[in-house]
Amino acid sequence: MTLPMTKEPRAIRLTTPPQQAEALVLSCMDHRLIRAVADYLGARGLAGRYDQISLAGGAIGIMSDQAAPWAETFWAHVKLARELHGISKVIVIDHQDCGACKAFVGADCAADREHELVVHMEKMEALADEIRTREPGLDVELLFMDLDGSVAPLGT
Repeated sequence: MTLPMTKEPRAIRLTTPPQQAEALVLSCMDHRLIRAVADYLGARGLAGRYDQISLAGGAIGIMSDQAAPWAETFWAHVKLARELHGISKVIVIDHQDCGACKAFVGADCAADREHELVVHMEKMEALADEIRTREPGLDVELLFMDLDGSVAPLGT
């Protein structure tokens, strides 16, 4: 069976307005916390209202010179999420005992809780500053998740 050829492409008509999302969520790819991240966001009333990108290390991966292609991917996602879904915020969720932190920052990244939080906070705040510079008008929320799924805000 052959389809009839037309000289002009048909216009696609949207029957519903473009879908809006409140935020783009950056989280680590760590399988231990995928469900906890979704549960946390759902408990905040964000289920079905966010785009998500998961990259090893979250903010640490984006800010590492060793993973520059990931940063390019992240920035492309931010731009597209703004254009397609009208996001107004980026939510960054890093986590306890991150393997990418150990790989990119050093094996002692999670040696003790205080050091671990300082390392994550430095990278997350640097990423937040970069988001505000590259994408003015976007709010940034920085969160740190423990392995038990509990979440605490970090930085600005």
